[in-house]
Amino acid sequence: MGAAEFMAASPDPFSMPGGPITVLLLHGYTGSPAELSLLAKALHAQGFAVEAPLLAGHGTCLEDLMPVQPRQWLEQIDAVVQRLLNNGQRVVVAGLSLGSILAIQAGMRHPAVEAVIAYSPPIVSGDPRALIAPLLSLILPSVPRPADDFVDPAMAERVWKYPRWPSRCSVRVLNLIASTRRHLRDLHQPLMVMASTRDKVITRRGVELLRHRSGSEDVVVHWLEGSGHAITTDAEWQTVADQTLIFLKGL
Repeated sequence: MGAAEFMAASPDPFSMPGGPITVLLLHGYTGSPAELSLLAKALHAQGFAVEAPLLAGHGTCLEDLMPVQPRQWLEQIDAVVQRLLNNGQRVVVAGLSLGSILAIQAGMRHPAVEAVIAYSPPIVSGDPRALIAPLLSLILPSVPRPADDFVDPAMAERVWKYPRWPSRCSVRVLNLIASTRRHLRDLHQPLMVMASTRDKVITRRGVELLRHRSGSEDVVVHWLEGSGHAITTDAEWQTVADQTLIFLKGL
């Protein structure tokens, strides 16, 4: 039954109290907060508070993700953002892959969010199956994840993920991405984008579209050359952390 692949990492959410700025870190589709743990520790070591929730339907079994609607994730994130703001925290929202789409949505939904960080944003998918996803959803309950593209072999022990994508939920994710793409002008906060040239899940065209269509007047884009899709935990994660810290300290 859609059990997760065996991995040493834990899928549990985590929180690291710190200074006046909280970085809300959002994991990717079928992944978990584990893929953000190295980045979180680096940010926390420099005085930033970190929150990394487990998105609804994740961290258990694939069947739990199948009925989930994107609005459940948006509402879940809305609640965390509002709680942090009510507690007097300055809030930055960052995410990997699907998490980057949710981070952009959080920026659009909450003007009080100070900045948005998009790691490996799938604004335009590099997976050819995206074109036939609605058809696949009528035939197959789930499909294999794209092949792992990580560069650092040790990364396999640092992540927790489902081995397959639920087809109908994937269509809903693609619809969320399309809606986000149409409303990029509504994002006005400072924006940092990081992606790898080796990544087959996203496209350079999507990153450039995000750069030019967002309503932000302050957009920074960094390209990596030695990582796969999960840049927050692959070979260049330290570079990701360093550039993130430079961006955060400039707010």
